[in-house]
Amino acid sequence: MHAGTVQTVEEGLCCGSCGQPLGYWATDKLTGLLDRWGWDEQASKVFAHLGHRPTTLIMLDLDRFKGVNDTHGHLVGDAVLREVAAALKGAVRDGDVVGRFGGHGGDEFLVLLPATGRRGGLLVADRVRERIRSAVVSALSVDGQTAVITGLTASIGLAVRAPGAGGDLIDLIRDADSALLRAKRAGGDRIAGGDR
Repeated sequence: MHAGTVQTVEEGLCCGSCGQPLGYWATDKLTGLLDRWGWDEQASKVFAHLGHRPTTLIMLDLDRFKGVNDTHGHLVGDAVLREVAAALKGAVRDGDVVGRFGGHGGDEFLVLLPATGRRGGLLVADRVRERIRSAVVSALSVDGQTAVITGLTASIGLAVRAPGAGGDLIDLIRDADSALLRAKRAGGDRIAGGDR
């Protein structure tokens, strides 16, 4: 970043191109996960060091999330997103790269699993899906009542770079996104792009 692109605001310094406070741009404040830009940077660094080892990318989208916001309000939706983020963090290893993909208001998430093949990726995807299914979210709804959200489901797209295969991170994202669309078109609550 060039010195001329930093702006001063009441809270501190902000990036001149995106307007976010410096030091906070890499973290989604709602979920505590990496935001899209932070994930892109971190995942690119990890991917570059993997060489030709196997790598798996999971792209996840909550099913019928808009209905939660429309029925109970956005603060309940925020509680659901925080719970999903916790489920993701609890299902992966320390070296995996987890981020919120959709940006502000989005319910899509990405998980890069370095040095992980198809079988390991499917195990993680299954674990994530089960944690989301078993989640219980309790939050104050727009009608002043406590909403208890259960039965959450997610569609998951899985992309795998085989050992020794070429391709870059953009290829993996494109393949995972395509698999995610197949999972959603097939009715959701499923994993596409793996062995299933």
